[in-house]
Amino acid sequence: MQPITYPSDSLASIEEHILRIEHMLDHHAIALAEMRDELNDLKRRSEWYDIQFSEMLRVLARDMRELRASVICSMVSDGPISAQFMQNLLRETPEEAQEAAGAARTQPLRRGN
Repeated sequence: MQPITYPSDSLASIEEHILRIEHMLDHHAIALAEMRDELNDLKRRSEWYDIQFSEMLRVLARDMRELRASVICSMVSDGPISAQFMQNLLRETPEEAQEAAGAARTQPLRRGN
């Protein structure tokens, strides 16, 4: 039996197609690696934002508990507080809020607003 011989043009054409396929696969592998890196970066950023959002909610919940406690204490001990005083409580840091609460107890009560 005689070995099959292909014309050299056919072999060259097949070799050229194989090289193109290899080149295309290399480009796809690089693109996939870049996409994986982007996905990992997005996951890290997403986790960071989740942590930040969680921390903000924790702080907000703590501040709301403190405000509620201040309002309840004020209602029980001094009577109703003004809307202005409540706005000040919302804007102040905890240290400032304690100072303001002490100052509010020494001032006469104002109803309304």
